[in-house]
Amino acid sequence: MPVTTTGIFCLSYCEVIFLINKFIVNLFYNSIYTMNKITLLVLFLVCFSVAKAQEFALGAKVGLTSTQVIGSDFKSFSSPDNYNGFLLGAYTRIGLVSFFIQPEILFRNLNFSVANNNNSSASNKLSYIDVPVLFGKKILKLVRVSAGPNFQFLVDKDVTISNASGTVDPLKEGDFKNFVLGAQAGLGVDVWKLSFDVRYDFSLTQIGAAAQLANNSNSVDFSTRASMLQFSIGYRFIKLP
Repeated sequence: MPVTTTGIFCLSYCEVIFLINKFIVNLFYNSIYTMNKITLLVLFLVCFSVAKAQEFALGAKVGLTSTQVIGSDFKSFSSPDNYNGFLLGAYTRIGLVSFFIQPEILFRNLNFSVANNNNSSASNKLSYIDVPVLFGKKILKLVRVSAGPNFQFLVDKDVTISNASGTVDPLKEGDFKNFVLGAQAGLGVDVWKLSFDVRYDFSLTQIGAAAQLANNSNSVDFSTRASMLQFSIGYRFIKLP
């Protein structure tokens, strides 16, 4: 079987994804096993699809997020205050006979605070590496409809618990999980080399767990899920054929 330009480019793309994964794993080794499995799965999916692709595109994207943390799921806190965040990263779109596959790798932040009736509060600043793998179809060659899983890896966190007297109670252990499984669904349109997308993302697994405070025997339960609206714009650098 002849080697196509798309197939050659696929090898380079897979090498880049592998190096990115290796870099992230070296920094955040707690999620090595899960992240390696998912990366190998995505690499296999991309390379197999590109070998049969009718179209291949690679680009970068940036966007804004609006996150809603479901306050009723918190065991210790209520009344969440949510804030807008941002995302940035890269995407590839692989067009097959009647649908496309779009794997992405994105950096995203999530900031929110919660408080209870005793005037205690928790301020949370979280950073994730997201790896969504979307399956979609173009309608009338204009609008893209897509959906798929989103693999979320926690890479940085800053959690501050303040009690009623205003002093800070640091966390001893626990709080947010290193890996969260989510799902996305959305719409998009392409204009020239630009892609405009709006998506709804929701957690299938809980983003947190019970956390033990360092200064006393109390704990804070962050067992909850999050939903998120994403608004992004992408720029396509490469398109094959």
